[in-house]
Amino acid sequence: MSRSTRAHAVAALFLTGFIGLTVLPGILEAGEEPARQFFLSIRSLRKGIKAGDPIPMEFAITNTGKAAYTYMERNYDRSGRMPEYELHATDAGGKVVPDPRASWPGGPGGGLSTDGTLAPGASFTKTIDLNRWALVTKPGRYEVVGVYHPHVFRQPGVAPVRSHPITITVDPRSDAEMNAYILSLSMQLATAKGERRKELVRRLMYTRQERIVPVLVESMYAEGDGFWEAEAFIYYLPRSEKVTEALYGAALARGMTTPMPYIFNRWGLEAAKMRPLVAASLASDRPPAWAAGALLAHQFPDDRLVPRLIQLATDKASGAWEQAIFALALHRTHEGVATLKRLLEGPDQRVRDRVRYAVRVAYTSRGNAGGRPLEPGDFPEDLQRPESE
Repeated sequence: MSRSTRAHAVAALFLTGFIGLTVLPGILEAGEEPARQFFLSIRSLRKGIKAGDPIPMEFAITNTGKAAYTYMERNYDRSGRMPEYELHATDAGGKVVPDPRASWPGGPGGGLSTDGTLAPGASFTKTIDLNRWALVTKPGRYEVVGVYHPHVFRQPGVAPVRSHPITITVDPRSDAEMNAYILSLSMQLATAKGERRKELVRRLMYTRQERIVPVLVESMYAEGDGFWEAEAFIYYLPRSEKVTEALYGAALARGMTTPMPYIFNRWGLEAAKMRPLVAASLASDRPPAWAAGALLAHQFPDDRLVPRLIQLATDKASGAWEQAIFALALHRTHEGVATLKRLLEGPDQRVRDRVRYAVRVAYTSRGNAGGRPLEPGDFPEDLQRPESE
């Protein structure tokens, strides 16, 4: 997979045991057909839970109505969690455990799936980590409730169904035990590939320990799209000066990896700190960082970097030519406009299409671009309007 392709990628669950089972009938909205009624039960699939462990919870959804129910059968969502399966936890004092993604701004989801059909009286199950919905990291007893949303994709108007609460116990993990646990996961991560790698990053993330930061940084520079590392930095790790400086220092010294621009933007780093990262990532001896640097150049432009962006935009082997084209279109310079015009007249259809799209975006929907806009006389009028017009 090319660096350019990997720069646009995003991402992608596990375990067994038994602890409890409860059911509750589906809650029907006024006027709803009784045929669309559901039972939901949840149970914990892990015994001997210790602080920092994944806590897989099994949803069992039963169709208690008179008609078949069609649902989306899938095991992941590109947004990071499947919104139809929701979990809530409260501690022994009745305090709601925070949702790690309470500040998530929303965005594209979806992913590969098939249609599942649930006949009257039949059930299906799905396993979801409680850690994705509640920051359960301290030892103690917790009450957990599941919510299933039939209406998320295929059943508009069908009310969500809730389970009765179940109780789980999280045992303490000493500092020495936590060190050993993190060391073991880190050693496995060093050689892991594919889905196993993502699973290990999630397990590290669930510990919420600052000591995992160096491991996550190295993981971002290794294979993978960096989705789960970004989740860890944005939603799970504390926003301490130590964490911030560790990631920022690595980006400045080595250039940015794919998820870093998103992380730094979510952190709200000021422009004075962001601009040096663009230059560091576009350095000629840092090819893996070029795409991320060109991407951030859209938002934090610098005339001094335009010659470098032109080099990347005109070299399809750079792995950053698409991001560089957008950077040139979203920050107007005479040299940048001339380069884009040359590419529009070039022989490569894919490049021509990308330039047209970038120019349209620059004229019609600049988003968070921080540079000078294109002028009316730079490009033909048909490129100054959305394609549908």
